[in-house]
Amino acid sequence: MFKKLNKFIGKIQNSDEATKKRWLIVSSAIAMVLVISLWLVYINWTIKAVGDNVGKQDMEPGFWQIFKTGLKVAGESAWNGVKNSVSKITGERIITIE
Repeated sequence: MFKKLNKFIGKIQNSDEATKKRWLIVSSAIAMVLVISLWLVYINWTIKAVGDNVGKQDMEPGFWQIFKTGLKVAGESAWNGVKNSVSKITGERIITIE
């Protein structure tokens, strides 16, 4: 089997440029069809898996809700730090109770 394949590849290597180009185009097209087919099967499987899990999920906070809350907390913390720094510079005393 490998001898036949090796002989076939050697035959293509020793052929003219037009034949090499034709085999390049055909093998590239076959590879593209194979990769796209596998990708579509994977996407179909992923969508079915996500669709099955939608009904089973509890109402958990989503990514954007967590991201917005984190930004809000980080912004408030930074603003409190700025206010405390300004109050130290100006000499006023502010006590923050958390």
